[in-house]
Amino acid sequence: MKHSLQTAHTETPTSRPAKSPASVPPWMWGAVAALLIFTLYTSWETVQLNKTIQETNAQAKAEIAKHQELQEKFALARREAIILTDPRSVKIPLDTENKGLPKMKAAWHAELGIVVSGLNVPAPAGTRTLQLWLIPKTPGRKPIPSLTLRPDANGKFVLLVANPPDAMEATKALAITEEPAGGSQAPTTKPIWVGAIG
Repeated sequence: MKHSLQTAHTETPTSRPAKSPASVPPWMWGAVAALLIFTLYTSWETVQLNKTIQETNAQAKAEIAKHQELQEKFALARREAIILTDPRSVKIPLDTENKGLPKMKAAWHAELGIVVSGLNVPAPAGTRTLQLWLIPKTPGRKPIPSLTLRPDANGKFVLLVANPPDAMEATKALAITEEPAGGSQAPTTKPIWVGAIG
């Protein structure tokens, strides 16, 4: 009897294994994986969409710039045409002593500016350019520098001076010289073409 009691006292009840609070059902892992894939796909789509938007914006800006450039060219061409054809423009033949060169002509409109034009004009060597000068009527005044231009590949020369550096009434002649690229503040060569005004 005593032995039985001791045995009863020494026996301990068997404990059930506790469930781990961190255990996650398998279906939840599938949901997490699906959510992760969806997030990654959505992020990729967002990147691609942003890239497409940026490319579209760049194309739109390029088209707008191209359109503006065409408008500006059209406006300049229209201005040149008016200057050349308006009866109020003063026509100025530009002659040259070099018989191997073509003559040029200029038209000066009091409000719209000067257009100097010529065909089959040879391009200066290297990077040199042709520069227009206004020769003042006032004795002792130096030639006034204007714009520069090189003929195109076909020898076409059309120079528009929208804002001449002096008034027509104060100018006795136009002259064109060959100058370094960018032009000069004073002529460095003898005039190739000269045209008296009036």
